[in-house]
Amino acid sequence: MLACLINGPGHVEITEVPIPRLRHGEVLIKLAAAGICGTDIEKAHGAYGPGGILGHEVSGTIASVGDGVTDLRKSDRVIAHHHVPCYNCEYCRHADYTMCDLFKKTNFDPCGLAEYFRVPEANVTRGAVVNLTPETSFEEGSMIEPTACCVRALDKARVNPGDKVLVVGLGPAGLTQTQLLRKMGATTIIGVDILPRRLEMAQKLGAHETIDSSSKNVPEQVTKSIGVGVDLAIVSTGNQKAIQPALASVRKGGKLLLFGAPAQGSTIDLDVSALFSRQISIVTSYSCVESDIHRALGFLARGDLDLRSMVTDRFALRDAPKALEHARTSRTAIKTMIMSQA
Repeated sequence: MLACLINGPGHVEITEVPIPRLRHGEVLIKLAAAGICGTDIEKAHGAYGPGGILGHEVSGTIASVGDGVTDLRKSDRVIAHHHVPCYNCEYCRHADYTMCDLFKKTNFDPCGLAEYFRVPEANVTRGAVVNLTPETSFEEGSMIEPTACCVRALDKARVNPGDKVLVVGLGPAGLTQTQLLRKMGATTIIGVDILPRRLEMAQKLGAHETIDSSSKNVPEQVTKSIGVGVDLAIVSTGNQKAIQPALASVRKGGKLLLFGAPAQGSTIDLDVSALFSRQISIVTSYSCVESDIHRALGFLARGDLDLRSMVTDRFALRDAPKALEHARTSRTAIKTMIMSQA
């Protein structure tokens, strides 16, 4: 079968590998659709360090189940989450599930960008393989995991009805957060990006205002629009240069949510005195767990989210390296999807 594997920094290739063999409690999924995440691009280019497993925004059909699997059946249409916590350790007891030592040790084999991938028993037993309704397409299904990450992040940031929010970075995550913020009662949502296609999409999906940060000063524009600053600024890009203008746009006593994953070693200059005197809280959020997956599915089922509109480009699995490069360099792509058939 075909799989897209990392072969050194900046180089990914399609490789013929054996179909994984199942052990007790595992399932084998035939890929239908996989979304390319910014973290896939960072992994491919070594920003997270050497190696890495590509593909985690996945949907497909169960090809076979291992001994002991009773709740899932061959031919079920499903999505799968690649990481699960133990729910027993000190981190899990404090609900810091994504900090659990088990979390990153659970992942697909050989990766999510493969014709078939094996889901470990830990993921299956914890409910990380979830059936799709007939109304949910495979493409929408593959976007549930990143949507769940957004749901978890906004919960951590404690969005309140009436909040004024700045979203910096209008890729798929920022656009999903824009939609969720409307449903959570935010009264003003300002989107920031440098790409016209993404600014236009943000307005379509619920942003009240957009700012092109390549030509306008973001804090100044925020001040003109709403005065004292936003209650919450979300940095939905891994580019650390976005943090300072977002921070400067937050009102006294407001919050900054760091959502986009920065490259290893990324730093910024921070005026700690101003941070202290303005009493700004900084919150970070990484990944999601099964309960977030189900909440994301609920938003989709109720018609609260438009995920289809964000899919702009589709590639066949054999062209996955081209898809990754397209997602990295295109000025028009929003969500690039890899399909088992394209």
